[in-house]
Amino acid sequence: MTCQAGQVITPATRLVDEQTHVLREALTTALRSIITDLPHLAAKVTTQATRLRHTISERVFAAIVVAARGENPKKALPLCVASALWWISAESDAPGAQCGAMLAMRHLQSVRAPDNCKLGWFTEIARSTTSAIETRLAEHGRLISDLNRKTVLAKNLGFTGAAYARDAAMATHLTDGEAIDGWRRFGALYGAMRQLHADHARSTVDLDGHPRLVVPPLLLAHAFRQGNAGMVQELTRLLRSVPSGDPECHAVLRDLLRSPRTVSAYSRDLRRLHGKACDVLDGLSSAAEPRAALRAVLDSTLALPMPGSRELIGA
Repeated sequence: MTCQAGQVITPATRLVDEQTHVLREALTTALRSIITDLPHLAAKVTTQATRLRHTISERVFAAIVVAARGENPKKALPLCVASALWWISAESDAPGAQCGAMLAMRHLQSVRAPDNCKLGWFTEIARSTTSAIETRLAEHGRLISDLNRKTVLAKNLGFTGAAYARDAAMATHLTDGEAIDGWRRFGALYGAMRQLHADHARSTVDLDGHPRLVVPPLLLAHAFRQGNAGMVQELTRLLRSVPSGDPECHAVLRDLLRSPRTVSAYSRDLRRLHGKACDVLDGLSSAAEPRAALRAVLDSTLALPMPGSRELIGA
């Protein structure tokens, strides 16, 4: 959510950057605070946190929601730290994979807040954590050929969406608690869009000379859906067996993934999900600058270039 080089700085982008700077320092302090009591865990999560520094701006979402609700975003700093701690190990299969959730609750336990507010926070953390675990378990053992639009979106909503829904709900608990379901729903859609954005930004489908083929799952799902039987069979075969450095196989895969129908359906789906998230945001009472910051992040996904479509003979 931070500004990139060359971007115009606006009050909305300044809000995000200010909160990111404050969060970075607070997270460092929080990690240092556990060294004495939990030295081994502290060493582990500090190493993991270092690898995630480039995504720390994503963890200020709760502060932007608090600002959108007309209150000082600084009040949400403990929630942002808790979110950052949760994400440190959320995607890890290593021992202590769920330690982030425990550290998040440990951090919030020391915060001065009404008991009912804290209970709400802990409930949201438990909800997002169990959703993430359930989503990962559902993904294990799933065949490539089982991939479809529904499974991709379910994964995004169940993992990243659940995390952002949690942060939005915790921010709402921190304020007056009204419209919590609406903010939770927006957070889920916002998080799903952030995952789609990350998948798209990492894609190398449109880079013919790139040695690695990285395919956005939603694009692949649309390729399966839009292609004829022969195209789907070929996609499945190549994805299972393609050598990582085989340029000829990569070229065939890239052509299949960039068929006009596939690219068009993929682009249309992104616009549809963007519109749904914006509609929910527009229905929530929010201050202008924070709402603009949230809307700008949603719009950034549509600003990414779509893969250049290619007409395929017999596809």
